[in-house]
Amino acid sequence: MGGMHPWTSAPKSCDRLLTDSRALRLLSIGFASTAAMWAYSYLAMLQPGLVLGEVLFGLAVASLFYGGMMASRFDLGADFGRGFAQGACVGFIAALLNLLLVASLLKSDLAGGGIWIGGILLGCVLVAGLGGAFGGLLKPRRTTGAWVSIFCWVAAGVTFFMIITGGIVTGFQAGLAVPDWPNSFGHNMLLYPLSEMVADLNTGIYFEHAHRLAGMFVGITSIVLCIVVLRFDHRGWARLLGGLILLLVIAQGVMGGLRVTELNIGLAIVHGVVAQVILALMATLAVTTSRRWLHLGERDKLNVSKVEWTVAFTLVAALLVQLGIGAAYRHLVSELGPREGAAMALLMGHVTMAVLVAVIAVAVGIQSSHHKGVLRTCGILLLVLVGLQLLLGVGALVAVLVAESSAETAHVSTLEVVVTSAHQANGALLLMAATVCALWTRRLRSAESDQPSATLAA
Repeated sequence: MGGMHPWTSAPKSCDRLLTDSRALRLLSIGFASTAAMWAYSYLAMLQPGLVLGEVLFGLAVASLFYGGMMASRFDLGADFGRGFAQGACVGFIAALLNLLLVASLLKSDLAGGGIWIGGILLGCVLVAGLGGAFGGLLKPRRTTGAWVSIFCWVAAGVTFFMIITGGIVTGFQAGLAVPDWPNSFGHNMLLYPLSEMVADLNTGIYFEHAHRLAGMFVGITSIVLCIVVLRFDHRGWARLLGGLILLLVIAQGVMGGLRVTELNIGLAIVHGVVAQVILALMATLAVTTSRRWLHLGERDKLNVSKVEWTVAFTLVAALLVQLGIGAAYRHLVSELGPREGAAMALLMGHVTMAVLVAVIAVAVGIQSSHHKGVLRTCGILLLVLVGLQLLLGVGALVAVLVAESSAETAHVSTLEVVVTSAHQANGALLLMAATVCALWTRRLRSAESDQPSATLAA
């Protein structure tokens, strides 16, 4: 096909990418279950009240049970015993990852911290094993075999969780709540006592330290992702992209630490933008390792003009610029206040750029929604996200200005943090959705669309 690039075509053999590897299946489900557990536990530790807190912890346990059940159901030959073994493997993976959290019990005031750790880890294995045993009694579910793509999406989910926790850190101005790095108040980061971490939420220590632990989770996930891509994907550019993601995650961690030790606001801004770039790159790997991408037939191609995919990629570039301006504004507001000259200039630039991005996003969303299949879904998702982003942007601006004019300046408003952090998180989703849309726009472009006449007609 004329005009096609290596990354828009499938490798000569897709067998390795679409092999139903049991190990990769269990890894994907184990990491996904752990990510859900962390998200529920993060909310529970915000001390939302006894009843809601217990419900959230219950949901964390249920996530592990469900993960074990799904691991068993995706094994077509599973019965009660084999299902328990599959679920126990998922629980073991979750237990290893949860060491990032529960190892802190060694330094807590709780008697027998080591015994508690062992009990919690054994509990992970048993809960997931019981879920697997239950799943073995249910009707099995067939798998597409695209577990490389699924793991990439799981990695993107873990990264999105880290972005949310980072946004909350910025919102509460808690970036320097833990003044040292790579230690936390002199402790090894993994051994910082959980009791001290949650003792007083107003200090910001919980938000900052939880973000550091989330970053370590992303680091481990990125290492596994790189290994998975090297193991299953023979495309050179995909392997380079997997390595680039890992390098960016390492650089992201270093920048986060230096932002604390060097008190450098520039590093904080770059740190915030790079996280969203990593999310978009993980989504790129997820899309380009999916079954549909690899097995696309000529009958699936669409009459997409060169103008359409050029505009789609322009949207990605514009969003990167907008996210950079937004990150700079948010950090300057935290440091100097919203009325400072540089902050006001960035705000005007951010608002102006928002109008341009919205126009491009709506154009891409409408043109994509007029097609069929995955491209239509991408277009609708873009329209929803850009509308939500505009609403959250207005809400964030109002929240910041109201908080700045209020006489109460001792604490940052929780509502302000929720709205501004939601605006940042939705911006990350918008960048990811725009990236996915641009990739599919290029991939689904028909052979006829490469012809000059078709382009001019469009």
